[in-house]
Amino acid sequence: MRERGIQPLNIGHVIIATYDAYEEILREVVHELGLQYQMIFNKGSVMLLPVGVNKATGMMAALQELGISPHNTVGVGDAENDHDFLALCGCSVALANALPALKAQADYTTQAPNGEGVVELIEQLLADDLQDIIDHMADKDAQSS
Repeated sequence: MRERGIQPLNIGHVIIATYDAYEEILREVVHELGLQYQMIFNKGSVMLLPVGVNKATGMMAALQELGISPHNTVGVGDAENDHDFLALCGCSVALANALPALKAQADYTTQAPNGEGVVELIEQLLADDLQDIIDHMADKDAQSS
């Protein structure tokens, strides 16, 4: 990957990450080397991860360790790499700046983007244990029935 000029190239213990402009080069290298890696996108970035590893599998491992059901979780996201993760959560929240497909999947969308949206969610959690969001989810379910 370095030989083919990919920069920046971040290589961790499990994840290899760069800009999505290098998608084709990454595909070629993975194919040529016979690697068992999957490509996951994240708003202009691309990550290579071992097959079967994503935010959802990470969350499930953490919840199992903690003895918590996914039904009792609240997840928040904004990009392609959040779909599987949010699908597991009892309450899924998209940030205001999330991709349209993620907003369509989520139970609720914040008014604020980025970190401000996370603060908005935390404040709602502390204020009323997400009752406004639960009410919104119930209204959404009633409309789809």
